[in-house]
Amino acid sequence: MTDARGTADTVYLNLADGDALRRLEGIDEGTARALIEARPFHDWSDLKRVEGVDQDRINALKSAGAELGEPKSGPIGEPGSGGSGGSPGGNLGQA
Repeated sequence: MTDARGTADTVYLNLADGDALRRLEGIDEGTARALIEARPFHDWSDLKRVEGVDQDRINALKSAGAELGEPKSGPIGEPGSGGSGGSPGGNLGQA
């Protein structure tokens, strides 16, 4: 999956649908629903508002590739753009 809800390695907890959340280890349908209803999460500790989510579960989510925010976007450094934040010319259309 490569949309705003997650990538192959990342699930964005503030954006992911129930299916994406359930792919995380230890997240069942009920927990996925509770996570969606408790949004937004501004800090990892906000997840503790969800019943059954403690610091151990938060650590497991982080280890599984979960993130709170949104995927990085923009032309510089975006996969396939050819751009690089470190190049003075930016994206000059060169491969």
